[in-house]
Parts: sequence; structure tokens; C-alpha cells
Amino acid sequence: MSVYKSPKSPFWQYDFQHKGRRFHGSTGCTSKRDAQRVEAEERRKATLGIKVKPSITVDEACGAWWSAKGQYLRSKQTVQYQLLNLANGIGKSVPLADVTLATIDAYIARRRATVSNASVNRETEQFRAVVNWCAARGYDAPVIAWGETKLREAAVQTRTLTNEEERRLFDKLPDSLKPIVEFALLSGQRKTEIVMMRWADVDLGAARATVWAKGQKPHSFPLTPRMVALIANQPKVCPQVFTYVAERDSPPRKDRVKRKRGERYPFSAQGWDRKWRKALADAGIKGYRFHDNRHTAATRTESIEIAYTLLGHSDIRTTKRYFHTGEDAVRKALIASESRNSPGQVTPTPENPRKAAND
Repeated sequence: MSVYKSPKSPFWQYDFQHKGRRFHGSTGCTSKRDAQRVEAEERRKATLGIKVKPSITVDEACGAWWSAKGQYLRSKQTVQYQLLNLANGIGKSVPLADVTLATIDAYIARRRATVSNASVNRETEQFRAVVNWCAARGYDAPVIAWGETKLREAAVQTRTLTNEEERRLFDKLPDSLKPIVEFALLSGQRKTEIVMMRWADVDLGAARATVWAKGQKPHSFPLTPRMVALIANQPKVCPQVFTYVAERDSPPRKDRVKRKRGERYPFSAQGWDRKWRKALADAGIKGYRFHDNRHTAATRTESIEIAYTLLGHSDIRTTKRYFHTGEDAVRKALIASESRNSPGQVTPTPENPRKAAND
């Protein structure tokens, strides 16, 4: 009997050949005697030509998903990082079919000691995509109660930028960042979408632009005259609209070409975060993220329906998390309501000497 115990799996494995074809995988048994019975059954199926699900390791599963889908995503660098964490953390040689809820629990316990719950959730969601993809293609894949793997995430504190804060911020922003930050405040689009926006995605004549939103879905939105001006003033030096002038020479890296001082290059997704954070600190603005520009833009529309269309959400309930009705807007609405719906009896005050209507 060709069964063996892998140090990275609680289950016995089988591995044999029949007519030049290799059959291997997990028995799903922790007892050697039970594993031998499973192996004998697999041999019987192989002899009779009964189709069995092929086995695949965690590393092979992650690699197959990456080759088929991951490498084509705009977020491929993040996805690749997650897949490497998963393969190394769960065990590259562990058969995918051997992964249990307890296996994932152990992985989560190790990861949450070093990263946030939100980051851990993104990784387990990525592994869920890998498992489902493999199962749909006939591989021997586990059935996991994924709802049990979800960690509670800290509520994200969001806020909007006041007019005074905006003035202070732009006083401190370097000139290279002002166009891209202003466009974010006006358009409400995500940072990555703005950074990756190409000249081919912009129609200045029709005052319309298209960005690639989450899930690689195109989202078109109208441009105001100011947004048109911001785009039109950008030099056309590369496919991307927004560029900056390099302040110093820098060698090439895996994620970018060599930089030469004085020449223009497209923005990266993260490379200018330090300057953004410094401008916030210098302006005395706390608790404000670049993504909050999206909240600010949505709130300034003063209409959740308009914000819903501008942000490109598929569910208006998502928009409600971005739309923050300010006190001034509430006061304005109350005053308008008061003027339309007089209660018929007003208490006289020094500011409002009107007498009650029935006096």
C-alpha cells in the first residue's frame, strides 16, 4: 500500500501509478488503516476507469488562479502578494482538498498578529476565490464555511474636508500634487482610478471621462469646466493624464523605469504618499485620508442621487456611507421646510416679533 503521511497535512496521502498514469491525493483520513482502505478504493476506480477528481496542491492552485486571472488585474501586485502569503502560510505542498476550517483558522491567527483584521479578511477572501475557481474546474477542493473565517473589522473613520481646511491644504501641497488632489475633490473618483486615467479615456469636447472601477468595470462621469481645464493643462508625455516632474535622478526598480531629474513621469499609486501626508500635517489637518476626497466630493453634491451616479456605485446603500449631510445643509433644509409649513402659531421672540396667527 502506497500511503504516506505529509508533515504539513493531518491526513494520509496516497500516491500510485496505473498504466503509466499517476494517481495521488489526500485520503482525508488520520488513521493509516482507514487511509489504506481509501487508497485501495482509488486503485479500484483507476483499474475500472472510473473518473476521479484530480488533486492539486495549495501552491499549484494559487499559481493556476494567478495565471488564469490574477496577472491580468490592475491590482495584480496586491493579489500576487496575497497569494504568496497564502501559499507560504498554509503550506505550498499541502493538497488543496486537505485544507479545513481549522487550517484557515490557524493561518488567520498567525496573520492577525502582524496585520489588521481587514487585511486578513482580504487574504481569506482571495483564498476563497482560488478554492471556488479550482472546484469549478473539477479539482478536488474543500468545502469551507467561509462565514466562520470573517474577522470583525474596525469601523473606518471617515470625514469630509471643510472649505477652510481645503484652503490650508492647498497652501501646503507641492505644485506637482495640486492638480491630482483638486481633480479628486471635484470628481470623487478613487485614487487608483485617477492615477491610471489615460488620455484615451477622456473626451474633452464632450466633457466626459471614463475610469476603470473595482472589478475592472468602466465608469463614465461628466467633467465640469474646471475638471476639463485641469486635464487640458497636463502635458501629453505618456498614456496617463496626470504626471509629475522628477526632482532627482533615481535608478530603475521592478515597478518603474529609471527616473531623470526634470523629466515628467506618470504618478504611481503610492509613491507620493509621503508628500501628501506631509502637506496634511503642515496644514494641521488630522484624520483625513486621500480616499476621504471621495467622501468630500459626494457630500458637496448635496444630493445622494447625484452622488450615487457620480461615484458609480451599483447599490445606493453604498453611497450612503459616502454621503455625509453637514449641519449647514440640515439647517438650510429645516429653514426651507419651516417656510413651507408654518405651524400656524409662532412664539414671539426678540428676533421674531410676529404674534401668533390666532391673536
